[in-house]
Amino acid sequence: MRGRRMDDGKDDDDMDAVLNKNQGDASRRKGKAAANKSLITRNLRLAYGEVTSEGVPDRFRELLDQLGEIEGKKS
Repeated sequence: MRGRRMDDGKDDDDMDAVLNKNQGDASRRKGKAAANKSLITRNLRLAYGEVTSEGVPDRFRELLDQLGEIEGKKS
C-alpha cells in the first residue's frame, strides 16, 4: 500500500509520520520537498531560457506581417 493516496491526499509515508509523530520522517519529507522544488525550478529556468533564446521562425513572421496588413486595411 505504500505510495497510495488516501482520502485526505496524504500518502502512506506521510500518514505514518503524522500518526507516529516521528521528527526524522518530517525532516526527510521537508528536505525531499525542498530538493524537488529546487529541481523543478532549475528545469523551468533551463527550459524557459532555451525558448527565449530562440528566434521567431520566418514563417511566423510572414503570417504576422499578413495579419498586420489585414488589420491595417480594416482601420
